[in-house]
Amino acid sequence: MPDSTLLPQPTSTDRPEPAPVRIGSAEVGPGRRACVIAEAGVNHNGSEDAAHRMIDAALAAGADAVKFQAFRAADLATPDANAASYQKTATGTSSQRTMLESLELPADAFERLAHHCRRDGIEFLATPFGVRDLHMLRNLGMRAVKIASTDLNNLPLLDEVIATRLPIILSTGATLPEELDTTVQRLRERRAADRLILLHCVSSYPTPWSQANLRRIPHLKARYGLPTGFSDHTQAIQTGALAVAAGACVIEKHFTLDSRLPGPDQSLSLEPGLLAEYVEQIRDAEAALGTGDLTPRECELDVRQVARKSIVAARPIAAGEILDATCLTTKRPAGGLEPHALPALLGKRARTPIPADTRITWDMVE
Repeated sequence: MPDSTLLPQPTSTDRPEPAPVRIGSAEVGPGRRACVIAEAGVNHNGSEDAAHRMIDAALAAGADAVKFQAFRAADLATPDANAASYQKTATGTSSQRTMLESLELPADAFERLAHHCRRDGIEFLATPFGVRDLHMLRNLGMRAVKIASTDLNNLPLLDEVIATRLPIILSTGATLPEELDTTVQRLRERRAADRLILLHCVSSYPTPWSQANLRRIPHLKARYGLPTGFSDHTQAIQTGALAVAAGACVIEKHFTLDSRLPGPDQSLSLEPGLLAEYVEQIRDAEAALGTGDLTPRECELDVRQVARKSIVAARPIAAGEILDATCLTTKRPAGGLEPHALPALLGKRARTPIPADTRITWDMVE
């Protein structure tokens, strides 16, 4: 996870920002460095070796966490459950269960993946799709739970997640406002909302650029008073940076070792080099956003000094002369009296002769 060092904050805001959520030693929320989750998902295609290589790729790209999906196909889908249209196109099968069976990883594989993450210093995350999966991951020491949009109203799973007392990252794709209201209220009633992060999500794979709806990020944050991020299903590398500019504190992005591999999510996922660019753009966006405070930046001070004006003598001024508008003007550089002091100088008497173009100071007048 990102380090918990606070980024500088604006000097004022219209309303209090949502409180951050602690995941391990890091704080995730407004004003903190955005947490970038590299979504490995099922792009390992059921290969533990590929999953380990994905951890290495996520770490090399600069991600803070790598996330997998934990499920048992027989527990997740009935035999007659159809695959989504994009899944049929990508996998060539119309059976959801058949597709899922080829993407499973066994429990002992997750144990080794979690150990790999701990050893190399990247946060291990996985989305459980059932209660048994949740407890398996909890026993492996996973420090936050990601809930997929599809389980936002899955009360048996949600209640078990609440009982773990772990931080909760909840995607909100294809969700009606009243459905999300109900879920958030349930979490509030069980005193779990203080560890809840919402992710704006568009459940379309891939998400068309025109449908990304990034303005939903600040709206979710304002509506629920919760830290809010973005689960990015576009194929673009700019959307993470744009989401951070819109207020996202968590960014989740699918990636793959090779987008030409078979599988439902490969073609919409970024390869490692593009994932690194994606993360870099997020960090550049954070740097560009700055703090929001109103004082000049250090890089402006030189220009301020040479380009601002001072009050100067418009012509030679004799000792004892009463200053009026004909003998004063403003010219570059700064360093003398600023132009707003001009009215206060009028009517003053020069103590000594003042050559033309001399910057006026208060000790020159009486």
